[in-house]
Amino acid sequence: DNKAVSRVVERADRFMAEHAPPDGITVSWAGLPYINITWQHQMVSGMRSSLLSSYLVVFIMMIILFRSFRWGLISMLPLTITIMAIYAFIGYIGKPYDMPVAVLSSLTLGLSIDFAIHFIQRLRTIHKRTNDFRESFGEIFGGTGQAISRNVLVIAIGFVPMMFSTLVPYITVGSFFLAIMIVSGFVTMLLLPALASTFRRTLLPVSEKKNNESVAAQVQAGVAPKN
Repeated sequence: DNKAVSRVVERADRFMAEHAPPDGITVSWAGLPYINITWQHQMVSGMRSSLLSSYLVVFIMMIILFRSFRWGLISMLPLTITIMAIYAFIGYIGKPYDMPVAVLSSLTLGLSIDFAIHFIQRLRTIHKRTNDFRESFGEIFGGTGQAISRNVLVIAIGFVPMMFSTLVPYITVGSFFLAIMIVSGFVTMLLLPALASTFRRTLLPVSEKKNNESVAAQVQAGVAPKN
């Protein structure tokens, strides 16, 4: 409806520009349809600005949290890929960028970054204690990995009943949250471990002091040191 009214407004404004009214007569728009398109334009542009600014704020917070630009950048990947995938799919199926979608865009930031924070912080804490990449990976997937996977399933399944509602906004919310949880969860559990493994020398350096202490302890115990 807003698109149809916008076309009418454009045609009327074009006509008024070509055929100016007599002196003393002014023309202005009124009515609920015009109020709706004005409100829609303001909300869409406002949400777009809020999303971009919030994205930047979250990025800065991640750098401060992890005290590392690299980890801050990596932590933003699940969020970035989730937003790109969901909104690309919305555009592909022809879903209008309506108010529920605009409002839910801000929630994507918080939900998508949450898993990355837990995974990265826990991995760094474990590696600081073990000083061994393989041992750290085994422990992170045995504990935090299972918790993230179960969290994804519980929250995703919890929003499924909304998809069977007769109200379209409820269906949008249920589908949106389901997609957010699945995409962000999979990206966190697949991409972040792959990046940590590929760049482990830079992201998870081995402490020489702890490594020497570990080798000494293994030698005393009669165990062959790990390479």
